[in-house]
Amino acid sequence: MIKLCNISDLKIGEKKKFKINENEILLIRLEDGFYAIDNKCPHAGCRLSYYGKISEGKRIVCTCHGAIFSLINGNVLEGPTKNSLKLYKIKIINEEVFLQAQESPP
Repeated sequence: MIKLCNISDLKIGEKKKFKINENEILLIRLEDGFYAIDNKCPHAGCRLSYYGKISEGKRIVCTCHGAIFSLINGNVLEGPTKNSLKLYKIKIINEEVFLQAQESPP
């Protein structure tokens, strides 16, 4: 696991970008917890840390070209792309937010 931040570092509705190895991950805090996604929109690579707008229904809108994604499962809900966002698993331990290690393919 990789520590990203403390719970108190992000207020509800805020997002923060982290660079983990070669990946940029966007951590988002909503009322029901934290969500971690790829920071790049799969359509044109726009950075969601800058162009991403959190909307109702646990969605993020890429304002570059209007793609809308679910923060629950990463699925594209609207927009020019057919590709989903990659999600990452988060674990909270003692008021700290961790990114869980991704399993390697067999």
